[in-house]
Amino acid sequence: MTALRVPKVVLFDAGNTLVFLDHEALAEAARAVGLSTTGAALRATEPLAKQQYELALTGGMSHEAGWSLYIETIFTATGVDLPRAREATIAARRMHDAFNLWRTVPADLRPALDRGKRAGLRYGVVSNSEGQLAALFAKVGLDGYFECVVDSALEGVRKPDPEIFRRALARMQVAAADALYVGDIPHVDVDGARAAGLDAVLIDTLGHFPSYSEAPRFESVAALMRTLCG
Repeated sequence: MTALRVPKVVLFDAGNTLVFLDHEALAEAARAVGLSTTGAALRATEPLAKQQYELALTGGMSHEAGWSLYIETIFTATGVDLPRAREATIAARRMHDAFNLWRTVPADLRPALDRGKRAGLRYGVVSNSEGQLAALFAKVGLDGYFECVVDSALEGVRKPDPEIFRRALARMQVAAADALYVGDIPHVDVDGARAAGLDAVLIDTLGHFPSYSEAPRFESVAALMRTLCG
């Protein structure tokens, strides 16, 4: 792997980079509409959902529609028929609106972010989300880490459009050449950030893209920080 240049600013995606889907909560939503499943079964189908989401956003689908597609695909890939999967997705969305389902924080994340801070790194977030990221970070104890949170629902523009990355750079007063973007979906995150002039890496904690080689790939933010900070 090519050595990474240490940036001044690290911009993160949120879902499946900093915070992860709570598969047990998703299984609870399914059970609420009479489906029998487990968090482990739903976790196993998430790679397909991620691939479908990436294709949909590349084709111009809105984030909101993509969110529903993502969750429906997780359910249908376990063998649930589409009408029941849609019922479960509606139940999941109610839970998500109450407390974002991407709410699981890896145990090694905060120590990793602290390590980078001690090394002088500055942090921001650029995410396709529903306008509540700042509230989510406060709930899960991540609110003190990021100088800016650029949430697509509040911006009216979403990844992979380079404009959303440029807005974060402007707010942090940093040049693209001095920033690194960290995300979990190749086209949406890596290609989008590169189109805005940033270096980018892929976080693949769940092993969804085992053969990906177009950018440095890390199993976690903690692994990335070990590389950046020594």
